[in-house]
Amino acid sequence: MRSYFLLLFAVAGVVLFQSCSEPAQPVQAPPTPMPDTLVAKPVEIAIDSNLTRIARLIAGMDTVLDYNHPNWNSNSIARFSRETEAKYNVMRENRLQKMAVWNKKNVEGAGISDSSFAFYPFSGGDFIHLHWLMPNATEYLMAAREEVGTIPALLQMSDTAMLGYLGGIDKVLRDIYNKSYFITKNMITDIHNANLVDGMLPILIWGAAKTNHEIISIEFFNVDSTGQAIPAVSGKHQGVTISLKDVAENKQKKLTYLSADISNKGFTEHPEIKTFLNTRVPSGCNSFVKSASYLMHYGSFTEIRDMVLDKSTSLVQDDTGIPFKYFKQDIWNIHVYGDYEKPVSDFSENLFQTELNRAYQDSLFYKGPIDFSLGYHWGSGNQNQMFSYKKTR
Repeated sequence: MRSYFLLLFAVAGVVLFQSCSEPAQPVQAPPTPMPDTLVAKPVEIAIDSNLTRIARLIAGMDTVLDYNHPNWNSNSIARFSRETEAKYNVMRENRLQKMAVWNKKNVEGAGISDSSFAFYPFSGGDFIHLHWLMPNATEYLMAAREEVGTIPALLQMSDTAMLGYLGGIDKVLRDIYNKSYFITKNMITDIHNANLVDGMLPILIWGAAKTNHEIISIEFFNVDSTGQAIPAVSGKHQGVTISLKDVAENKQKKLTYLSADISNKGFTEHPEIKTFLNTRVPSGCNSFVKSASYLMHYGSFTEIRDMVLDKSTSLVQDDTGIPFKYFKQDIWNIHVYGDYEKPVSDFSENLFQTELNRAYQDSLFYKGPIDFSLGYHWGSGNQNQMFSYKKTR
């Protein structure tokens, strides 16, 4: 028994010696919860649900919304939506997606920013092509002769009036679906029918909805004598600014449309319009010109031509834009794509550019075919596109 107690005492002593000789291990406190104030939260962007709903209705997106209007035939709306979506899907697959991939390669190869200001003169209401080309721009400015127009109280219309308006939208868009551009004579007729589409605004919000944007606000403006935009209280207005929410990116963007004559004569008669554009369009923007009736080939459009050349870091255009000969090769890198041929029969053969034709035979400029149709030569399929960007930026 005495041996047992001696052994027990010895073991206890060893344990006590070891516990005293080893440093105490610190006790770790549980992690402190992160204060809510330090956790980044998405910025809430308030939208106008009524305007957004109208945009989506015009765009044929009723599968997302609930149209329990007491006097509306939901089957008719569903049919309009199916037909609209079918037409848009063809355009998206055959043109828009391919065009976007093509220009993304151009922008990345040039090493330029694709999030800068986007400028589109002679645009009509064609926001859809502009956005697919330059989806990351934070601000867009479009300018054309067509009137701004209005958005009717569509959700308060009768079934017959509402469907008639949707039919008017579809009619205005027929050339965009099939050919990629608005035909001027059709546009003049289409936007002056009583009680139907009266301008470009509904086409702009159609494009906004189709590119996954919601409407924050719509503000009309006029341009004062100093070239500043002032709110349009009533009556006819010269421009509209649409604030948009990019749903996928949760970002706010701005789209401005100006209805104006941007010829030399127009600038002379209304110098405030030129001042407005010079002020609002920044140097270093990315520009786009398509199906522009060769207007900047003429001496009557030299001022807007010079403005585009001066302001732009990059320019996507077809042969109806700025003639090849005006691009100074010590300033611009010029890449041409597709197939160049004489202008379509609606325009003079004298508009054929020998300098551009030579560029298509020169590997310094010619960079290959394109697999989409964008412009007047949809009939032959011999489309031409030019991507130009400045050497010094």
